[in-house]
Amino acid sequence: MAGGRDQIGPLERLIRILVTLDEAEPRGLSTEDLIEIAGYGSTKDPHRQLNRDVTELRKVGWDIRNTTERGVAGRYRLHARDTRLRVDLAPRHQVQLVRAALAAGATNFVDKLGDDLFDAEPAADAALVRTSEPHRPGHDALDKAAYATERRCLIGFRYKHRWREVHPHLIHPGASGWYLVGHEDADPTIKRFVTDRMADVVVDQPGTATVPDDLVYEELNPITWTVDPPIEVVVETAPEHRQQVEMMLGSPLRCDDVAGSVRLTIDVTHRAAFRARLYELGTRVRVVGPDEVRAEIIAELERFTTQQELT
Repeated sequence: MAGGRDQIGPLERLIRILVTLDEAEPRGLSTEDLIEIAGYGSTKDPHRQLNRDVTELRKVGWDIRNTTERGVAGRYRLHARDTRLRVDLAPRHQVQLVRAALAAGATNFVDKLGDDLFDAEPAADAALVRTSEPHRPGHDALDKAAYATERRCLIGFRYKHRWREVHPHLIHPGASGWYLVGHEDADPTIKRFVTDRMADVVVDQPGTATVPDDLVYEELNPITWTVDPPIEVVVETAPEHRQQVEMMLGSPLRCDDVAGSVRLTIDVTHRAAFRARLYELGTRVRVVGPDEVRAEIIAELERFTTQQELT
């Protein structure tokens, strides 16, 4: 076999570092522990070699951090992340992905990427919110609102000629752009604020906002949208499916027990969304009335069948 540089040894060393860091969670491992585990042998400066190895692992998506302050003996921890996203997406694109997740109400999505993405130096064409500098010039209101929502920071801004202090719940897109949803300090009423209309935005420290853990924002649920004139629809389901049906179709106006089944009267204001949810439930639910709604469902299902036969 032709001679050459050993490729297997360094790879095995990196794997040992990853495996032992994972097993050591959440305590982590000291610098000296990792140097011993890596087995650098006759390396003149094992500390520098360890730094190089950790840097290489970070480049391929592993979130490894020294949790101690400068001048103190190091202790490293490995945080569970989705390494594919960290490698495939540039930091500025990761921030946009977090924004989309916030719009969907997934406030813990940043755990998949790692909050260190906020610490990265911004590209020339991107203004990222840094963990340590949420107010640096150039950050727009949406950046700050996204930061405040993810970190549960009280956020202050001028809106409609009045100063507001808001506990942010989530962010979502709408007809006027991106909206910050939250409640003002000392007022539990949930309100929406267009981020483009927010001025003089300042963000408090993480954890200063109070946000309900069981937050449900109905405007993100199309079944609640008022698209059509309201109509009361009666559906029937088995008692064991009732909870799932209510979750999909909404809270009923009335509930009646009928010969071992449950009949729910639902106030429907978005018929297309109602039918889509109905199809997802399948045989777990049956529409009893009114006849015009049953006719709409039958006609739509017949169109689906005809289209499938033509294809």
